Amino acid sequence: MKMLFLDIVWPLYLADGSLIHRHELVSNLARLDNEIHIFTTDRSTLLHLDNIRCHYIRPGSLLTLTINYFRSSAVLVGSEPFDVLYTRNPNYGFLAGLFCKSRCKTLVYELNGIPEDENSLIRDRCNEEKSLQEGKMVNLSRYFSYSKARLKVLVLKKALGLSDKVIAVTPGIKANLESSYNIPGEKITVVSNGANTSLFKPLDQDACRKELGLDPETPYICFVGNLAPWQGVEYLIKAAPSILSRSPECRFLIIGDGVMKNELLNLSRELGVADRFVFTGVVAYDRVPVYINASEICAAPFILARNAKIGLSPLKLYEYMACGKPVVASAISGVADVLEASEGGIPVPPENPEALAEAISKLLENREMRKKLGSKGLSHVTENYSWYSVARQVDGICKSGLKG
Repeated sequence: MKMLFLDIVWPLYLADGSLIHRHELVSNLARLDNEIHIFTTDRSTLLHLDNIRCHYIRPGSLLTLTINYFRSSAVLVGSEPFDVLYTRNPNYGFLAGLFCKSRCKTLVYELNGIPEDENSLIRDRCNEEKSLQEGKMVNLSRYFSYSKARLKVLVLKKALGLSDKVIAVTPGIKANLESSYNIPGEKITVVSNGANTSLFKPLDQDACRKELGLDPETPYICFVGNLAPWQGVEYLIKAAPSILSRSPECRFLIIGDGVMKNELLNLSRELGVADRFVFTGVVAYDRVPVYINASEICAAPFILARNAKIGLSPLKLYEYMACGKPVVASAISGVADVLEASEGGIPVPPENPEALAEAISKLLENREMRKKLGSKGLSHVTENYSWYSVARQVDGICKSGLKG
């Protein structure tokens, strides 16, 4: 199968879920003897893989990059035939459906969330931080944010309608596409996210701590991910005083960056626990397993908004487990299911710092429980959620859509 991956594969130096997903999916589709063509702003990206053809796009502003990207993809599709056009980007999916679909056998769109929900959460958080004295400027900002979100939804609907196959990462997304977007259910297949089980694996804890300059005797609780509103990191911070009252020696590692960082830093100061938190900022993808393995427990305190509606297939959950770590996570569809099936962690009510603190404290006080849950989670993820197994499912979907 010859595939044009219609999304920019950025240089993989950020621990960002979307970037990781693209990198791992492309890499593993290539392992299945497919010829994958990608676009990148870095000539060295993925060049070590035999079945991947990289097409360079000069870096620039978002608008310039988008124009250059689609111009290059249109020229490429016009010069040679492709079996599959695959994208996770509504703009590219829409344009490909209009101008490139006739030049390939099938167009596949993958959806990892509902954009209007994500946009509203980010917009509400940003507006909360604005001064009430801004008056009309706030209203104008909200108007443009609303208009932008509406336009994005309209473009997505068109992209989904023009696609031959749609991949949703959770059953909740599929149900939402059927009810709100009028996409036929037979056109949609659910394929969960995964973990790179070659990179994310158990490592010696003492060696990891020494490498990171962390105290060898201190218990660490770890969170990895984009510091976005739906991640619920504020509830981990709110749980910290209670956890520290029972385990005063423990510390918290927050791996990642995002729009919530300043708010989270301020909250840790207000609660008097700032000295117990380490906000690392951006960490390279291949370094994330070192931080996870340096920790005793990993947390995923997702909030209800956005997550409860569509469910989750969170990379962090699989990556935590692939490192053999016990997990404490919000009992939301897709998360609670995995914890129950794997017996690899403790589900807690979302947005409940008391329950979060109790579960984490219970694990901190019981080494054998941590070891048992970590072992069960590791076995479950290794068997069911490797990126290679995800790519095999995507490969089958793409090939089932080929015409003639």
